[in-house]
Amino acid sequence: MHAALDDIEATTVSENAETKRVPPAGWWWASFDWARGPYYYVVALYVFSAYFAQSVVGSGAEGQTLFSAMVTMAGLIMAVVAPILGSYMDRGGRKKPVLGIVMLTMAFAAITMSLVAPDAEYAVPVLMALMILGGCCYSISELLHNAMLPGMGSVRQVPAISGLGLSAGALAAVVILTAIFWFATFPPGDLTSADISRYSALVCGLWLLVFIGPFFLFTPDVPGAAGSWRGVPVIAKGARPLRALIDLFRDYRQIMRFLIARMVFMDGLAAMLSVLAVYVSGVLGWSGPELALLGIISTISAVLGGFLGGFLDRTFGPRKAIITELICITAIFIFQLGIFPTAILFGLVPVDGVADRAIFPRATDIIYIVTFVLIAALIIAAFSSSRSLLVTLSPKEKIGQFFGIFAMTSTITVWVGPALVALTTWLSDNQRIGFGSITILLVVGSILMTRVKPEQSAGAVQKRP
Repeated sequence: MHAALDDIEATTVSENAETKRVPPAGWWWASFDWARGPYYYVVALYVFSAYFAQSVVGSGAEGQTLFSAMVTMAGLIMAVVAPILGSYMDRGGRKKPVLGIVMLTMAFAAITMSLVAPDAEYAVPVLMALMILGGCCYSISELLHNAMLPGMGSVRQVPAISGLGLSAGALAAVVILTAIFWFATFPPGDLTSADISRYSALVCGLWLLVFIGPFFLFTPDVPGAAGSWRGVPVIAKGARPLRALIDLFRDYRQIMRFLIARMVFMDGLAAMLSVLAVYVSGVLGWSGPELALLGIISTISAVLGGFLGGFLDRTFGPRKAIITELICITAIFIFQLGIFPTAILFGLVPVDGVADRAIFPRATDIIYIVTFVLIAALIIAAFSSSRSLLVTLSPKEKIGQFFGIFAMTSTITVWVGPALVALTTWLSDNQRIGFGSITILLVVGSILMTRVKPEQSAGAVQKRP
């Protein structure tokens, strides 16, 4: 990730060591991710999600279907809310009071999740509602928090501040995942591994309440254009979003081609991460300690992926780097789909071997972990290369606008991947087939990327001949 940030800085302006230093406001801004990050990693991705599918729903295929449907619903809500909210924030007032309400709601949702008994008659719908609420709050907080970033430092300092926030969130998640791994392996008192997974949401909610304070106390607010929310219409008068979109496709064809391609393959990558824990817990039978360790490994792999993305960008250029990363991700993902508890290559090659250990005892478990390290690093590399390519394609005077569209396209169709997984899992009643449907998005995204021609952009308006 840091490598990608360095690429952005090098592309925009040469800097000296002094201008790269993160100012105090940047550190307090990044502390927000330290407070919020564990919710995403622990609740949404690796621990609580699998607990919901296996211990509450109680069926691998049904759990994957319901979880994917839940992610889809949250994505659909944000597909409507995000573009309107993004414009409203730019025109409105102070963001910190709104963020305060959003974060208290997210903490309430997380804490309440752990209080719902898994065998209660209402457990499934209540937990789905709470996770949708928490997911929407997380997405809204991301929009508001990111909108404050330009006010935390100079243009030269912003990339380092952004990277600091990402690192802080990942580090906080590692701290909690490590604790979950320990307590799930050696449960205290009468608790079980499933209980530890259940109460992981409570820990994330309390962590958020404890560590969110410095952000609100010390971070300067960044009001919108009006300086106040009073009298600002939710939808701007005279707004013509369709006309503006048509103009962008006419004048910046290569950038818009890239953003469409990225929207497709990013839906696949996001779905791969969000459904992963539910999939491996059902298909390979991984438990709480193993899922927590999977999260730790994923976070470490993300660091490697940042360096890998920077290396591939410098070696091949960001467009070829993305295509290479997507091809490798797709190939490894298909191989992972063929891993069974006692065989690989879809059962064609038996793999014996069970070690005397509580964590990942089978040889196939180790094979999956090794391939996961590779695929996790490549996913982060694809994130990194995508940012670098946008900088390469965009004219400097419009880079802010295109990064706004870049962020928006990550939100408005984020439901497509989970919806595809939910539908195919429901139709086939098979987790492997349902999860494997993500391959469609990866292949289509790769094909669309071949249509992007950076040499025809060069940061200039691309008129039709």
